Amino acid sequence: MKDERSTTENWSSTLSEEERDLVLENSTLVTFKKNETIIKQGYMADNILYLEKGLAKLSVDDNNRATVFKIVADGTFVGLMCSFVKRTVDFSAVAINPSTIRLIDRDIFEGLIRNNGEFAVSIVCQMSAMTNKIVHDLIYLSHKHADGAICTILMELSSIFKSNSFQMPFTRIELADTVGYSKESVINCLSSLQRENIVKASGKNIEIIDLKRLEIIARNG
Repeated sequence: MKDERSTTENWSSTLSEEERDLVLENSTLVTFKKNETIIKQGYMADNILYLEKGLAKLSVDDNNRATVFKIVADGTFVGLMCSFVKRTVDFSAVAINPSTIRLIDRDIFEGLIRNNGEFAVSIVCQMSAMTNKIVHDLIYLSHKHADGAICTILMELSSIFKSNSFQMPFTRIELADTVGYSKESVINCLSSLQRENIVKASGKNIEIIDLKRLEIIARNG
């Protein structure tokens, strides 16, 4: 059986073994099915949420329309930026595929920040990086048409899977919902990318053939 402590090492390397055990003793693992809501916008942040396994999409609901602004993979805190301001989460998170979230007792987490300066600095750095990336992505996506938004998502998935060849974690309809455009727009974009030999798509299997041209469309689309 996998040692539970190994799942926390990528964010808790500055904690002592005793502190890591304290986290594990005061946290709970919760599993979510595909398309199940992990957090709903307005959720009270009583716990610190850490995505140990899976993928999730973050979206903001406004005027009955959900705008997806980020896809996060395992090894990521979810909603950490909101947890220490007004204790509510300003976005929703939905599992793209079966996912596991660790709910960490908020008071325990805050105590570690107060008592372990090195850990506190590492958390501040993570929060700063996440905030910067999300602000950048929101501005970036807000100026895009369908082709640019889809190419941006393909590049993000390539980065998450660390490969130019990967399996899409959602259907064409789900991709359309993620980027906020119609299924027809998604199909037309992927067909165009294939004709131009930029991407090869077969079912859910995606292969990025020309990354530079994909980046240009993502940047200018």
